[in-house]
Amino acid sequence: MEKPEKKRSPGRLLIAVIVVLVGVWIVVSTLMGMTQNSDAAYEPAPVITVSTENPEEKLPSEVGYTWKGLVNDPRSIAIPAIGVDALIQNVGLDQNSQIAVPNNIHIAGWFVDSVRPGEKGLSIIDGHVNGRNSDQGVFKRLPVLKSGDRVTITMGDMSTVDYEVVENKSVATVDAPAVLYSQAPGIVEQLNLITCTGNFDNATQTYADRQITILKKL
Repeated sequence: MEKPEKKRSPGRLLIAVIVVLVGVWIVVSTLMGMTQNSDAAYEPAPVITVSTENPEEKLPSEVGYTWKGLVNDPRSIAIPAIGVDALIQNVGLDQNSQIAVPNNIHIAGWFVDSVRPGEKGLSIIDGHVNGRNSDQGVFKRLPVLKSGDRVTITMGDMSTVDYEVVENKSVATVDAPAVLYSQAPGIVEQLNLITCTGNFDNATQTYADRQITILKKL
């Protein structure tokens, strides 16, 4: 004799459906939140195209500065030998058709018309030696770097690119472009760092020389 089939309770079926729907909603909401957060982290960065004579001298954290950039934009630069661990802005050509300088003396600037760090070719990053009232520019101690010192660039996705100093030299400002824009023979992925150095000329309101550090990707 067959056992009578048990009837399923409509209430239990409804509860099961609700549980499944809630689970799906949680998963979808989580994924959407992750996507939104990811997109927010990679907003296109503004490009500095005006070199100011009065850059901000407070630390980025003190003025509420927030880094913006794409996943493959350089985010920060670390130079352990001279105690540098700084954020990077995107800079273009300024009002004088020269590479613009960052609007904060504690921030370095990646020249957007050069290749991104880690790519084949020449990448250029500049930085202040000082400000109007502070001598603590991000590249203040650039002249003391020597061959073999390491530089690490952290990208927007937090991956890193490591470089090694090949040469570090001071050149007259008038000769700087030829050195800065030159890629050394045998270096496939090159990074050049530049800042001011030498005597300050009150007439031109600039330094007589430029410190240029040439690095190769490891």
